[in-house]
Amino acid sequence: MAQNPEERRAADRARYAENPEKKKTRSRAWIAAHPEEHRAHNKAYREAHPDQVKAAKAAYAKANPEKMRAAQERFKTAHSEETPKNAKAYREMDIEKSRTRSRVYYVTHRAERRTYLKAWHAANPDAKAAIDARHRARKSRSETNDLTAAQWRAIKQAFHNRCAYCGKQSQRLTQDHITPVSKGGAHSLHNVIPACQSCNSRKNVGPPLCAVQPLLLTIPSSKTKDGQ
Repeated sequence: MAQNPEERRAADRARYAENPEKKKTRSRAWIAAHPEEHRAHNKAYREAHPDQVKAAKAAYAKANPEKMRAAQERFKTAHSEETPKNAKAYREMDIEKSRTRSRVYYVTHRAERRTYLKAWHAANPDAKAAIDARHRARKSRSETNDLTAAQWRAIKQAFHNRCAYCGKQSQRLTQDHITPVSKGGAHSLHNVIPACQSCNSRKNVGPPLCAVQPLLLTIPSSKTKDGQ
């Protein structure tokens, strides 16, 4: 007696349940022989079932974090030139959506972000100092604000990690502006010298505590990869 379509499908499912590898092999062979039909079928399914597809992707990503990271790294490597451009174009295309997504992420992952940033700051003290200084310069409306972490490291090396005023050697030197930012000074290579916290506080927004020679180093001022 001939089976109706539903009975035949049920029988196929039972048979494949007993031998899943057989179904996988058969599926792979069909896909290899009909790539265009397979893509069209998947596209039609995604358009007809967006919520189910989204939920399935989220569940897979949660269950396979290592595989997802590896896949993302492979994609970035294979598209190293296109990825930054595409990401920038996407953000510019819908900047408010991007900002909202970022705010939601920070709120929902606050503890993880704090832990990550604390570790990053500890591992990159010069970068952290450069970021903080650039932020203060922006708040002070400095017209030139391009000092990088690489330049700050070069400045300290030029002064042998010593305060430009008292000569004290320290690993916790601060950035002092020869001409204060509040008085129009630039936050840049040629207006910053290292100073201990005590000397920096004494100088405040006044003139240098002693004669200093602005550095004539030539370190690129463009932002580096570590965000400075």
